[in-house]
Amino acid sequence: MASSQARHWRTAAQALAMVRRRQQVTRTELADMVGLRSGPTSDLVKRLVQAELISERSAEQAGPGRPTTTLHASPTGPVALVLDIRHGDWRLGASDLDGSVTIHEVGGHDGIAPDQLLDMLAQRLRRLAAGYGDRVVGAGITVPGLAVDGRLSMPMLGWQDIETTPLTSALDRPMVLGNDATMAAVAEARMHPAELNSLLHIVVEVGVGGALIADGRPTPSAHGLHGEFGHLPFGDPALRCPCGAKGCWTAAFDLAEVARRTGVDATADPRSWLQKLYSHPDDSDAIRHAMTSLAADLGRGIAGLINALDPALVTLGGLADLVRFASVGAFYDALNGGLMSAHRARPPQIVQAIAGDDATLVGMGLSVFDHVLDAELLARWASRGAGVA
Repeated sequence: MASSQARHWRTAAQALAMVRRRQQVTRTELADMVGLRSGPTSDLVKRLVQAELISERSAEQAGPGRPTTTLHASPTGPVALVLDIRHGDWRLGASDLDGSVTIHEVGGHDGIAPDQLLDMLAQRLRRLAAGYGDRVVGAGITVPGLAVDGRLSMPMLGWQDIETTPLTSALDRPMVLGNDATMAAVAEARMHPAELNSLLHIVVEVGVGGALIADGRPTPSAHGLHGEFGHLPFGDPALRCPCGAKGCWTAAFDLAEVARRTGVDATADPRSWLQKLYSHPDDSDAIRHAMTSLAADLGRGIAGLINALDPALVTLGGLADLVRFASVGAFYDALNGGLMSAHRARPPQIVQAIAGDDATLVGMGLSVFDHVLDAELLARWASRGAGVA
């Protein structure tokens, strides 16, 4: 690209990142953010609208004066394919720039060998990509486990060090691998004000996970293992976790351990069984004691993370809020008892997550776009339309 065009698309990439980070932005706000006067900002907005990278809508009129418009990420522009592999099933969809996800296929994988599953999912990825054509700019895969150096490990399923080549080579596009709880945290952070500089997201499903999000993105790490909070030694030091460590916090929330402690047989659908158990625990001593213990385990662990990370807000995703309210007194007793005095005086608010059941897919779509949307890609994308670049 010529130097002037390169500068233009660097500014465009910066502007698009800001628009995607916020629910709505006015032209004046965007001009302040990117440091442009009104004329160049209008030209930039025009080009981005023509390229179907942003859309402009009429804002609600607050008083007399000229009507105001707001800028939003376009729902008709680039697409990221997103695949969510869960403990017993999978979901495949497509994410738009504005963060909305359309789920195209779902299926189960109980009893299917990992290599067969990945081969099958690679075929479905290719088929979905063909339907979207050149709108596809990348893809992402979330898993309830570890994604390191192109390999997957899901200890709860007995998957160890699984080669992801069938999936990562399925498309001629950048591919992002990520932990499901981390991706849910990304989605959650985008639902809150952009000025919120840090958010601690805790997810309870068949185990515990989460992430610390700073300025809308997971905090960086050496190997992509940020957010493995469930493997902090907050648990019973005598218990060996499938990850290989002893004393992991997540072990108390493992399906088999919850079934053992409650005396209730788990069903084939782990999440539904746990959701029912946490939502409507019966009055038996074993279940009441287990719920009290789990709520305390959750509160104590969150206290430790608050002490270490000092987040502005804590959000509870998955089944975490059900665990909290299954024995709310035990949760807050453990939380307050574990907090440093400085945090106890001004604790961060702890709220239920609002990103919804598709948070992992939404977060992965956002992360794929964060990964690929640079000046060069925007210039290539815009050149698809005559007279835009």
